[in-house]
Amino acid sequence: MLRAFAPVPVVELSSKERIQAIFAWRDKLYVGLASGALKVYSVPPSTGSPSAPDRGAPAPAKLLTTIDQFAKRAIEQLAVLEEARVLIALSDSYVYLYDLDTYALQERLHRTKGAFVLATSTDLDFYKPFITPSSDGMLPKPSAADIQRTISRLVVSAKKKLHYYEWQGGELIGSREIAIPERPRSLTFIRPDKVLCGMVVEYFLVDLSASTVSSVFAAGRPVGPLNGAIAGVAANIGDITSSASASARRQGCALAALLPEDDSVLLVNEFSSAFLSAETGEFITKKPIKWKDVPAMLGYAYPYIVSIAANSKRLEVRSPKTYTLLQSINFPALSHLHDGKYPFVATSRQIWQLGIKSFEEQVRILVDQDQLDEAISLVEGLNNVFVADRTNMLRELKMMKAEELFKRLKFQLSMIMFSEVSAPPERVLSLYPAVIAGDVALKNDDDVEHRPDENGHDGDESRSDPASPAKINGTSENISGVLVERVNGNSTNGIDHADRASVTSTNPDVQRQKDFEFFDRFLRPSILSSKASSNGVVLKNASSTAETMSLAGSLANFLSIGKNYKIAGPSEVGSVSDFGVPESLDGKALNKAVRCLLIYLIDTRRKIARLASVESGTITKEDLELVSSEKMTSTTFGADLTREATVVDTALLRCYMLINPQLVGPLVRLPNHCDKEVVRQQLLLHGKWTELVDFYYTKKLHRDALELLKELGESKKMSELSGPEPIVQYLQKLGNEHLNLVFEFATGPVRMDEQYGIDIFMANTPEAESLSRTLVVKYLAPISRILTIKYLEHLVFVLGDLSPEFHNELALAYLEDIKTNAQLYALEDEMLQRPLDKLLKLLRESKQYKPEKILGIIPRDSSLFLEAKAILFSRIGEHKRALEIYVFSMKDYNKAQEYCLDIYDTDAPNSKSVFHTLLELYLRPPGIRVGNGYTVSSRISSSRRSSNSSSMYNLSASPPLAPSAFQHVRKSSSSSSLSSMPPPSSVPQVGYELPPMNLEAALDLLSNHGSRVSAVDALELLPSDINMASLGPFLEAHLRAMNANVTRDRLYASLLKTELVRTQQSLVDLRSKNVVISDTRVCPVCVKRLGNSVISVFPNRAVVHYGCAKQYWETLKQ
Repeated sequence: MLRAFAPVPVVELSSKERIQAIFAWRDKLYVGLASGALKVYSVPPSTGSPSAPDRGAPAPAKLLTTIDQFAKRAIEQLAVLEEARVLIALSDSYVYLYDLDTYALQERLHRTKGAFVLATSTDLDFYKPFITPSSDGMLPKPSAADIQRTISRLVVSAKKKLHYYEWQGGELIGSREIAIPERPRSLTFIRPDKVLCGMVVEYFLVDLSASTVSSVFAAGRPVGPLNGAIAGVAANIGDITSSASASARRQGCALAALLPEDDSVLLVNEFSSAFLSAETGEFITKKPIKWKDVPAMLGYAYPYIVSIAANSKRLEVRSPKTYTLLQSINFPALSHLHDGKYPFVATSRQIWQLGIKSFEEQVRILVDQDQLDEAISLVEGLNNVFVADRTNMLRELKMMKAEELFKRLKFQLSMIMFSEVSAPPERVLSLYPAVIAGDVALKNDDDVEHRPDENGHDGDESRSDPASPAKINGTSENISGVLVERVNGNSTNGIDHADRASVTSTNPDVQRQKDFEFFDRFLRPSILSSKASSNGVVLKNASSTAETMSLAGSLANFLSIGKNYKIAGPSEVGSVSDFGVPESLDGKALNKAVRCLLIYLIDTRRKIARLASVESGTITKEDLELVSSEKMTSTTFGADLTREATVVDTALLRCYMLINPQLVGPLVRLPNHCDKEVVRQQLLLHGKWTELVDFYYTKKLHRDALELLKELGESKKMSELSGPEPIVQYLQKLGNEHLNLVFEFATGPVRMDEQYGIDIFMANTPEAESLSRTLVVKYLAPISRILTIKYLEHLVFVLGDLSPEFHNELALAYLEDIKTNAQLYALEDEMLQRPLDKLLKLLRESKQYKPEKILGIIPRDSSLFLEAKAILFSRIGEHKRALEIYVFSMKDYNKAQEYCLDIYDTDAPNSKSVFHTLLELYLRPPGIRVGNGYTVSSRISSSRRSSNSSSMYNLSASPPLAPSAFQHVRKSSSSSSLSSMPPPSSVPQVGYELPPMNLEAALDLLSNHGSRVSAVDALELLPSDINMASLGPFLEAHLRAMNANVTRDRLYASLLKTELVRTQQSLVDLRSKNVVISDTRVCPVCVKRLGNSVISVFPNRAVVHYGCAKQYWETLKQ
C-alpha cells in the first residue's frame, strides 16, 4: 500500500492538558486547550513542506509562547485572517478576535452568542471605481490597471442564523445575519461568497452576497440543480477553511470537502456520498466512495482526500479521482483533523504532522505495486512546481498503462491511450509480430541478442560479469539494449519504504538529483527522439532501439527503482512477454489487435503531417490550433519526422494487407511515406499490380512504373495491365519534366497504332499541353508523317499556337503530303483534295507563316499549287502576280473578283488599285512565254491589236532575268520590220504570244464593281470601238456613286451649319446673363463685401470671391 504521508509527532502535552482545537498557519501551529490556554508552536519548514522529498528524523515543534488566560473556557475552534492580522477563537459560545502578533483581545462579537461552528475565507478581488456594466449586465474582466484588494470573510453559525463578517484591506466593513432552517453542524466555503452548510442529514447552500439559502438535499435525496446559478469565481482564491464543531464531530453530521482538481464538492453523510459542482451547483455523476467505516471528519490535503473513521483510530488517504484507498494509518483515538496546505491530526494530548513524501517517490511506489491508474491519477492532479518534468512523466506512465492493457488483450483501449499521449511509433509497433512491425519487431528478437556492448563483448560476456555495467542500478552509462525486469518476478510490497530509501541512498535529495541527471542524459533522448537509420525506414542503432523500445526501463530509471528492478543484459531478455506483452499474437487475436492498431496509426499519421507542415512553414490556421491544443512538438514522435512517418505508413500498409487488401489502394494513391521495398514486396506478393503502379506514380518513381507496365504488357499472361493501353494511360499523366521517359516508352505504342500517339500528345490535359512542342514535333517526324500533321494541326487549330515555326512546319508537311499523294491519285481524288484544302485554309487564315520560305519550296511547273501560289503572292503584296494566276492560269474570273474584294477592304499597300490591276489584265494582258524563253510583260496598244491577233514575235533576249527586266515591245504596223532585225548570234531566240483581250470579263467587272475603279482609267483602257450600250451599267453605277458622294457632302455641310447656329444661340444666351454687384452684396462663403474684388459667377447665379470659388464649389458638390 502507498505511504503518501508519514505521520511525525510534533507536539506532546502533559497528562493534565487536553487539546481542544488546532490550527496551522504558515510555520506556526496554534493549539487551543480545554483550559482556555493557547500554545503557539513553530513547525520546522522541512517537516511541513509538501515538496520535501522525505520526512527524515522526527523534529518536534518548538514552543514559542503559552497564554494561560487566553480564554475563560475551552477553545473550541481557531482560525486566522492574515490580511486583517486577526486570530479568531470560538470559546464559551462566542467568537473572539485577537491581535495576530500580540494575541491581545480586540473584540468579542456579541451577536455570535450561541456560536457553534465557524469558517473563514480569504481571496483577492479586483474592482474599478465608477465602472459601468456592459449592455448584457456583465462587468468587464479585471486588468492589471484595476485596483486589487483583499477580502476576508468570517461565517459563524449561531442557533438558526449565520453571522457574516467581511474585512476589506484589513478593516472590518460590516456584518449581516442570514436565517437558516436548522443549526449547521459544519461550514464549508466552496466559493469566496458561497458557504455549504452541513446539517444532520441535509445540506444548504448560502449565497452571502444575495443572502439567499437553497436546499441541496431533501430527505437525503438529490433534488436537482441548486436554485439559482453559482456566481463567477474571484480572481484568486486564498485560504478557505472547512470546519465542524467538536460536538458535531463526536455526534456525526453531514460533511463536505472542496476538491480543487475538478472544482467539485464531496458530500458525505454516513456511508453515502455525492458530488456537487462548485461552479454550477449541479450534481455530478460519479461512482460513490465505498467507505469501510462512517467518516467522522473529512478534509483535503493536497492532493488527496483524507478522512478519519468514526472510531477515530484510523486515518484514510484516498485518490481524489479514483477514490481508491491508498493509505491507512492507525492512530490512537483522533479528535482533530486540520487539512489544507499543512495537514495535522491530533488526539487529546498529542499532535502529528502528516509529512507528505516526495511525489517522485510516491509514483515510484505505485509503479512498483503495479498501480498505474493511481500513479497516473496522482501525476495528473499535481502541479508542475511539485514534479520536475511532469509532462514526460505522465506520458511515460500512460504508455506503460497502454502496454499493460495490451498485455491483457484490451487492444482498443490500449491503442486509444497510445494515441492520446502520442507515443513513439516504434514503441507501439514493438508489441506486434514482424508481419506488422517489420524490422521494428525483428530488432527485439535478433539485433538485441547479438548486440555487443561498448567494450566489444557480446551479451553473454556482459551477463557473466557480476560487475558488468549492464547490471548496475540504472545509473550506468552503458544502457545499450537494456530492458527492465522484476527481481525473481516478485514485487517489494512487503519492504518498508524507509528501509528501501536507506538502501538506495542515505540522502534522498542527492539520489533524486542523480535520477534526474540520468533521465536527462540518457532516457529523455530515447523517449523523445531517435537516430535515423541508413535507409530512413527502421532503426538500426542498437542503443537507440533498446532505449526507445523499453517498456518500463525509461520510467524505472527515471524514478530510480534500483531496489526493485535490475538491468538485464541482452541475452537475459526473453520473448516480449517477459515485460508485459502477450507471448504471441495469431489468428483472431492478431486480427483484432491489428484492427485496433489502425486507431493509433491513423491518428499518428495525422499528427505527424501537422507537425511536418509546421516545420516546413506551410502551416494553416487549423494545423496550428491542432498542434497547440494537443501540445505536440517537433520531438514528440522523434527527431526525424520523415523517418517516423515512414514507419507509420509502412505499418499501416501491412495492416491493410493483413485485414483488408482493398484498403491499400487509397493509401498508395495519396501522398505517403511508405517504404519502397516493403510496398513492392507486399503488392507483388498479392498480385496488386495496379496499386503498385499507383504507388510508383505517387512516389515519382516513373521509370520503375513504366518498366513494370512494359513487362506486364509484353507478358503472355493476361492481366488488367496487359497491352499498350496501360503504358499510354500512364504516359498521359507525365509532364514536360519527364519528357525523355515519354519519348522512350511511347515509341512502341505509337508505331503500333497512331491513335496512341494522339492519346499521349494531344490529350486535353495539363500534362499533354506542358510538353515541349518543338521536341515533340522533332520526335514524331521520323516516326509518322500523318501523326506529325495531326499534332501540328492540334497546335495550330485547337490550341491556337501562334509560333511561326509550327505554322511553317504544318504548311511544309501539307506540301510533302500532297506531293506524295500526287503520285498515287488523280487531282479530283479525295486523298489528294483533302490535304490540298487544308493547305489552302492554312494559307488563307494564318498570318504566322513565312510565305517566302514556302514559295521557294512549291514546284514551279505543278498545276496543283496554283491557288496556293496566288495566296502566297498576296501575302507578300504581289497582287498582280496573284491575279495573273487566277486570270491566265486558272481562268477563274469569279475568284479573281473575290480576291479583289478581299484586298480592297484592307489597309494593305495598293489595296485600292487592285480592281484597276485586274481590269488592266483583262484589257491589256501581258505576253506569254513560248519556247524556252521567258514571259514578256509587253503592253499592246488596243488600236494596234486586232480582234483575232495571235501573232508570234521574235525578240532578242538577254540571259535569264526577272520578267520585269524585259522591255515592253509593241507590235509595229509591219511585222516584217520586226522580223528583219538581225539577232545576235550568241543570244538565244525567245518568242512570246499576245493573248486576246477579255472584253467580256472586263465589262462584267465594271458592271459589278465599277464604283471601285476610276472612270477615267477605265475608259482609257477600254478599246475605242466599244459599244457605249455595253458601258451603260458601268456608267450608271459610277454616276450613282458620284451622286451619292455629292449628296452626302451636302448633307454634312447642312448639319454643320445647323450646329453653328445652335452654338451661336448658346453664346448669345450666355452673354445676356448678368449679375448686379451692389455695395451691400456679400460673398456667401466668407460673408465679406464683394466690392471691386475679382469674382466668380456660378450657373445658379451665385457670386463669390475668386479665392472662395473652390470652397463654394466643394459645398455645391456635397
